[in-house]
Amino acid sequence: MNRTEFLSSFMPADTQQTDSLIPFDKKLTQQQALHLLRRTTFATNWQTVKQFTGKSASEAVELLLTNGISNPKPFAPFWIDKAYKAWWKLPKAEQQAATDVVYKDVYELNYELKRWWMKEMTDDNVSVREKMTLFWHGHFTTKFAIDQVMPAQLMYRQNNLFRTLHQGNFRALLEGIIMDGAMLIFLNGQDSTKKSPNENFSRELLELFALGIGNYTEKDVQEGARILTGWRTNFFSDEYTFNGTYKTFFLPYEHDTNTKTYLDGTIEASSNNTEEETLKNEVKGMVDIILKNRAEVLSMFICEKLYRYFVYSNPQKMNVDVVKEMAQTFRDSSFEIRPVLAKLLKSSFFFDEANVGVQLKTPAELVVGITKHFDVKGDWKEWVMVTLGQELLNPPNVAGWVGYRKWSDTRTYPFAVQQVGGFIWGQKDEDLQSWIKQFDDYEDVRKLTLQMCTLFLVKPPTDVQLDKHVKNLLGGSPDYEWYNMVKIAGTMGGRVKYFLAQLIKSPDFHLT
Repeated sequence: MNRTEFLSSFMPADTQQTDSLIPFDKKLTQQQALHLLRRTTFATNWQTVKQFTGKSASEAVELLLTNGISNPKPFAPFWIDKAYKAWWKLPKAEQQAATDVVYKDVYELNYELKRWWMKEMTDDNVSVREKMTLFWHGHFTTKFAIDQVMPAQLMYRQNNLFRTLHQGNFRALLEGIIMDGAMLIFLNGQDSTKKSPNENFSRELLELFALGIGNYTEKDVQEGARILTGWRTNFFSDEYTFNGTYKTFFLPYEHDTNTKTYLDGTIEASSNNTEEETLKNEVKGMVDIILKNRAEVLSMFICEKLYRYFVYSNPQKMNVDVVKEMAQTFRDSSFEIRPVLAKLLKSSFFFDEANVGVQLKTPAELVVGITKHFDVKGDWKEWVMVTLGQELLNPPNVAGWVGYRKWSDTRTYPFAVQQVGGFIWGQKDEDLQSWIKQFDDYEDVRKLTLQMCTLFLVKPPTDVQLDKHVKNLLGGSPDYEWYNMVKIAGTMGGRVKYFLAQLIKSPDFHLT
């Protein structure tokens, strides 16, 4: 079987409908509540599903969006302000040891940060916050595994920028990412001078972050690079001490103060070459020009990405009319992100059957979604995600993760089944005995089986499928024996493990 045949064997047929984003005016069924929760969060449980069932789409979506803002922010790792000695200023005999400390921390703390974020994805189960934080991380791509030093302290600050502004104004996000220390290092803005402007960030700002290929010229890239000369970040405690550690600052003598022509707009020559004035007139002026002179292009570009993230990731099957409506909402709201999310997620289009169960789970959705329920070590979860192709804080390149059908093939699918099975078989029987008590009438084997299938599979089982799952849970015993089995941790735990290990082999488990 080749890769196409393998994927086609469990991916639904590509279908599309053409309705506009009219509001979905019915109460959410259990399946519709699950569809919304799967697409907007990484992990849920049966109590949350019950909470959302029967709500209107508007009520449910507003709860997810509002919680994204109002839920307490996660506690930062204790090391986020840890600074380092500038090794080149130390006596020669001390330089190697100081260098080793920096490079050791770059990897150890970034790996710790990945596990920290996975925990936040797990805990933030009734809000859109962490799902959107990952969206922006995949959009404004930055990675720590590069030739230069990329401190986890800066990667944390960028991650927190996305978390803070995840449904805010796109203008603020653009301004924030231009001034972001991790991005300055990743795309070489740290080295950009008026004599030698570095074009890397300027190019990706237009190509990948705002407009897309074909909507700018090489001259725009060059002029953008000149606009952004002179900005730096610092993570050494004894270098540029006037500014403090892990903050972006400005070196006036490295900035090009001449007139720039950018995307059909003009930034006048500067006579007051200070950090405050350059930030106001040039950086913010640059963003103003992008949003004003390329408003339609930018709104379509961002909304296409949101569509692929929340509806269907097949780039060939996008509903252009829906994206245009999202883009119009984006422009009408002065580039606020929340109104776009609200309009899409509250729509009949979003809840249409053609858009349910058509996405392959990302490694983050797969791993976090199942380990929400079970005790699994962070380094194991992280290793599985990396092996499946999604390493947090370390996307493959500046374009981010390709996604779509890249998430599953004849190598990764068996590996995912094997490893998730390992998560399940590693659980304590007593913990599983407690876990099943979240379900209603858990002593009734058929009701319990149906609820577990509903929670983990994108489509409800048929009667024949349900009979098969019940048999897997009972191990051949009659239905009435479950009432006694559930009281004995060792017996019940073994049966639930076997049931779940068989369930995860179903293609439906790997869809969302």
